[in-house]
Amino acid sequence: MNDIRTRLLAAFDLEHKEHLAAIRESLRAVEKDPAHHPDLVEIHRRAHSLKGAARAVDLPEVERLSHWLEAAFIAIQRGTVPFDAAARDVVRRALDAIEDVVAWATRGGGEVDIAEVLAELTRMGGEGGGPEPVQRRPAAAEAGTAPPAAAPRPARSVDGRESAALVRIRSAGLERLFTAAAGLLPEIENQSALVAELRELRSEWRALERSWHAMRPRLLRGGSHDATGAAGISFAGDETALRLSSFERRFRALGASLDAAHRAHDRHLWSLRRWGSGFQDEVRQLRMLPAESQFSNLGRMIRDISRAQGKEVEADIRGLETQADRVVLQRLKDPVLHIARNAVSHGVETPQERVVAGKRAAATVRFEASVVGRRLVLRVEDDGRGPNREAIARHAVERGLLGADEAESAPEERLLDLIFEPGFSTAPTANEYAGRGMGLAIVRREVTRLQGSVTLAAREGGGTVVTVEVPLSLLSQRLAFVAVQDDILAIPSNDVARVLRVPADTLFTDLAAPTIRLEEEDVPVTPLAALLGYDGAMPQGNGAPLALVILRTAGRRVALVVDALMATRDSVVTPAEEVGIDAARFLGTVLMDDGSPALVLNPAALSPRPGMALPPLVRPVDESARRRPHILVVDDSITTRTLEKSILEAHGYRVTLCVDGREAVETLGELEDVNLIISDVEMPRMDGFALLQAVKGNPMTSDLPVILVTSRASDEDRERGLDLGADAYIVKTRFDQNELLAGIRRLL
Repeated sequence: MNDIRTRLLAAFDLEHKEHLAAIRESLRAVEKDPAHHPDLVEIHRRAHSLKGAARAVDLPEVERLSHWLEAAFIAIQRGTVPFDAAARDVVRRALDAIEDVVAWATRGGGEVDIAEVLAELTRMGGEGGGPEPVQRRPAAAEAGTAPPAAAPRPARSVDGRESAALVRIRSAGLERLFTAAAGLLPEIENQSALVAELRELRSEWRALERSWHAMRPRLLRGGSHDATGAAGISFAGDETALRLSSFERRFRALGASLDAAHRAHDRHLWSLRRWGSGFQDEVRQLRMLPAESQFSNLGRMIRDISRAQGKEVEADIRGLETQADRVVLQRLKDPVLHIARNAVSHGVETPQERVVAGKRAAATVRFEASVVGRRLVLRVEDDGRGPNREAIARHAVERGLLGADEAESAPEERLLDLIFEPGFSTAPTANEYAGRGMGLAIVRREVTRLQGSVTLAAREGGGTVVTVEVPLSLLSQRLAFVAVQDDILAIPSNDVARVLRVPADTLFTDLAAPTIRLEEEDVPVTPLAALLGYDGAMPQGNGAPLALVILRTAGRRVALVVDALMATRDSVVTPAEEVGIDAARFLGTVLMDDGSPALVLNPAALSPRPGMALPPLVRPVDESARRRPHILVVDDSITTRTLEKSILEAHGYRVTLCVDGREAVETLGELEDVNLIISDVEMPRMDGFALLQAVKGNPMTSDLPVILVTSRASDEDRERGLDLGADAYIVKTRFDQNELLAGIRRLL
C-alpha cells in the first residue's frame, strides 16, 4: 500500500504543477493586459481536477484549498466577486500554499500554515455560493469560517523492503562505479593504438616474407662466394633442406598467428567499444537527476524571503524536469539560492514602490532550467528595478577598480561584470540575506570550478537576468588537445566552437586588437601561450598558416593561436584539487598515452572579461625574457616532471628537466644560468639527498637554492633534507602548487 501511495504521490506531483502553472499563466495575462478576459471556466475546471486528484492521494489540506479555490472562481464567474488585484492576490497565495503543502508531503520540511489563506478563500467562495463541500471538511468550514490548519503528513520514504524497484546503495560505492566507468573509454582508445602496432607488425612480416621468398632458392641451390672469390659455405644437402623447411613452417605459422591476433583484436575492440560505450552511457544516466532534486523548494524559499521583507513576489519555476549530473546540480544549489535571494532582496521593490513606478504590486522572480547542446543553462530573472549603473560605476571608482573617466565611458557589460568582484556591493546596508558583497564572488568561483560561466545583464523591460552555464556532466569529457611550445594542453570541446587554420595575413591587424571575421562577427585573436604567461616570442606574422581554436564562453568568442592542433578524444579529468594545481586556471590533468599528464585548461579563465586587453599577436623576441629565472627540475617520474614543468612555464619560468641526480650534476656543469633546483628524493643512480650533498659541497653551486619535493613525509627524512642544506621540503601527498610557487618566489 505504501508503494502504491508513493507512486500516486509522484503522479500527483506532476499533475498539480501543470494545473498551478496554467492558473498562474492566466493571472499573469490579466495583469499584463487588464482588458484580457481569462477563461474562467478552464480555471474552474483545473481547480476541480486538482481537488479530485488531492482526494485520491489522501491530501485533505490540498483538497480543502482546491475546493475553496473552485468556489472562489464560481463566485468570480457569477460576478459576485470581482477579479481584481485583491482577488488575484488571494488566488496566488492559495496556489503557493498548495505547492508548499505538496512539497512538504512529498519531501518533508517545515509545517505549512494554511489557515489565513483558507479563511480568505472561504470568504470569497462563500459569498457566491460554492460547489458541494468536501465531506471531510469540518462543520466550521461549511458555516463559512476557516477551519484550523492541519499539519500535512509527509509521505513515508520507500526502502528496499517496500519496493523491489528501489534499492539503497552507498554513495561512495556509486562514485567508485562512476570512476571505473569513466576510466573505460580512455583505455578503449588506448587499445586502438594497438591496431596500428599490429598493422605495422603485419607489414613488417610481409616484407620479411618477400625477402625469404627471394633468398630461399639461392640457399637451397648451395654455395656462395664472397667478394674475393673464395668459396662460401654450402647450404645444400638433406639436413640443411630439413632445417630450412622447419624454419619456413614456423615462419608461416608465426604469420598466421599474427593475422589471427589482428583479426581477434579487431573483433574484441569492436565489442569493447560497443559495450564499453553503452556501459558508460548507462552509468552516466545513473548520475543524471532532474533539477527538481535540488531546486524543488526554490519557489517556497523565494516566497518566504519576500514575505519576511514585506514584499509581494510570485515565484515562476520552470524546467525542473531538466536532467543533469547529480554532482553538478548539488554544487549549483547554493549559487542559485544566493542569486535568487539577491533578486528578492536587491532587485525587487516594495509593493508601494512598484505601484508608484507604474508596475503591478506583485513582482515575479523566474527560475528556468534548460539544456543547450551539452550544457546546462540556469536563468534567474526578476522584473525589479534592474542594475544601478551609476551606483556600480561610483563604487568601482571608490574601490579603485576603474578610473573616473573610465567609469563614465565603460560599456555596460564591463560594469556589470564588476559585480562579481569580491566585496563588491551597491546595497546601502547588509542583512541576513545579502549585501556583504561576497555572495556573487563565491557564485562565480563555484561556477568557474564547474567549467562554466555566469553573467549578469539588464532585463529588457526592467529587471535583471543572471545566466549560469555549466557542462551537463563532469564524469568524462571530450577534450581537444593542442600543442603550445613544448607542452600538450587540453581544452573541453564543449567550449570549442571550431578549429581552423588561416594564413596570418588574412587577419585584420589595423584594429585595437587583431581579429578574424567569422559568421559576420569580428572575433579577437590572441596567442594561447601569451594568455598562460609562457616565455618566448609570439608568431612573427610572416604569412604562415596559424592554427586557431575558436573558444566560446559566456556568450563571447576568442580565437586562440596554438602551435598545433592535436587529437580529440574522451578522457577522464583528474580534478585540480587532487593534483594541487590552480583551479582558477586549470580544471585538472589527464594522462596521455605515454603516461605523462596534460593540463586541462579552464575555458572561463581563458575568455577575456569585458574591457580586458589581450596580448598582442606579434611580439619581437624580448632579450629580457632570456634573463627570467631558470629552474632545474629533477625527477624520475615523467608525470611529475611534465606537471611541474607545465606549472612553472605557465608562470614565466624557464625549465630544464633531468631524470635523476647524476644527470642533474652533469647538466649543472654545462649550464651557467640555473637559478634554482627542484628535486625528488627517491631516484635511480643518484637520489635527491646525494644530489643535495653534491650541489652544496661544490663551491660553484653551494649558493644555489634547492627545494625537495618528495613522497617521504616522515620527520626524520624532513630533518635530514634540511640538515643537508635543502631550502624547502614539500611533501607530494600534500602538494600545493601555490606553496611551491610561493617558495620559489621567496628563494629567488
